[in-house]
Amino acid sequence: MTEEKTEQAAAPQEEKAVEAPTVNPLERSLDLSVPAADVQALVKKYLRNYAKTATMPGFRKGHVPMAQVEAMYGMRAYDQAVNELVGQAWVKAAQASGLEIAGQPRIDLVEDKEDAENMKFKAVFEVFPEIVDPDFKALTLKRYTCTVDDAAVEKTLNVMSRQRVTYTEAPEDHAAGKDDRVTVNFRGTKDGVEFAGGKAEGFQFEIGAGRMLADFEAAVEGMKKGEKKTFEMTFPEDYGPAELNGAKVEFEVEVTQIEEAHFPEVDDEFAKSLGVEGGVDAMRAEIRANLEREVQARLTEKTENEAFEAVTAALKFPVPTAVVAQERRAMAENFAQNIKQRGGKVPENFPDTMFQEGAEKRVRLGLFVEALTKREHLEATDEQIKARAEMFAGAYENSAQVVESIMTDRQSRANIAVQCQQKNVCDWILDHATTSDETVEFDKVMTGAF
Repeated sequence: MTEEKTEQAAAPQEEKAVEAPTVNPLERSLDLSVPAADVQALVKKYLRNYAKTATMPGFRKGHVPMAQVEAMYGMRAYDQAVNELVGQAWVKAAQASGLEIAGQPRIDLVEDKEDAENMKFKAVFEVFPEIVDPDFKALTLKRYTCTVDDAAVEKTLNVMSRQRVTYTEAPEDHAAGKDDRVTVNFRGTKDGVEFAGGKAEGFQFEIGAGRMLADFEAAVEGMKKGEKKTFEMTFPEDYGPAELNGAKVEFEVEVTQIEEAHFPEVDDEFAKSLGVEGGVDAMRAEIRANLEREVQARLTEKTENEAFEAVTAALKFPVPTAVVAQERRAMAENFAQNIKQRGGKVPENFPDTMFQEGAEKRVRLGLFVEALTKREHLEATDEQIKARAEMFAGAYENSAQVVESIMTDRQSRANIAVQCQQKNVCDWILDHATTSDETVEFDKVMTGAF
């Protein structure tokens, strides 16, 4: 070995960093003790029960010698006895500890050669954490408002009218215009080559409905039945297929039919056709009430989502791994069920660990909400439940019957109660957070663009 190699060999090796094991701050343990005499006594009891039904060649049922019964069932009786007595010892110790235990314990046998009269065990388990509130004033939240004005009502009436459109064939010399339904044949090419999805025959669309690209509609508008046209257009950069994004193409189009749109007048007859008695004024009032309910529901959902997301991000206390695992499995099962309902195939052995982060957040938020509700007395009241049921039932003709059904059906009432309690918690959070008021336009509320 050369001097250089000798020096290299003698050089101290770099120590590898060793990760410290993760410590679970919620883990606790209790020592359990079961008298060996009690185990043996219970084993004998189980063996006597087995002896009553034991069968063996040469012996009548129930008359097998006890030595043979013990040989056949001894291990099973011993396991049953130990499990029963350890279970009793665990329940007694858990109750005496006063700890708020989360999940089931892991119970291990502990060797103790000095005590032959007792079997020793150690129960390892988790407890629920101390709920530590976030700094509510550090939460920046919004209170959303929106006014349903006359313009919103008229816009809704216009939509309802347009949904009941009828069509008649237009005169031969009629030029296609807004709201007309046109039937066309078209063929699109890029660099002289027809592209996928660029050809159709007997294709119908309404001009101005936004179903087709604006440049395509603009080219067809003004054409007459039987007319043909060739035009160039450029697809948007984010159109979809990579080969067409931002591409310059050429279309050949032929109009084969034009139909004029006829929208019903918004009058008393129109109201009657919708089942509204009292004419157009009553219909407007009903529409306004429905819109106000819908707007309030959307604003409430938005407000609550933002409030609970902010709280979730601010909560830092640990959560029991056993409870998280249970929530994770439930989320995975719901995910699989949703796939099945859509006709999809659930991947085999897909890991529920993909829901780990979401499960931790849910459990942490759930523990916080439960503690806050209890501490601040935010449970839903009967008055709140009934008021929310009435708001929900307002969209139905027989609203009184709907309210009665909700209030008397245990599950329906429980669902409404959860919603009311959630609103109580959200309102409490808003009252203690830093908030600002924000007025949202009606159209943005209805499209969710806020």
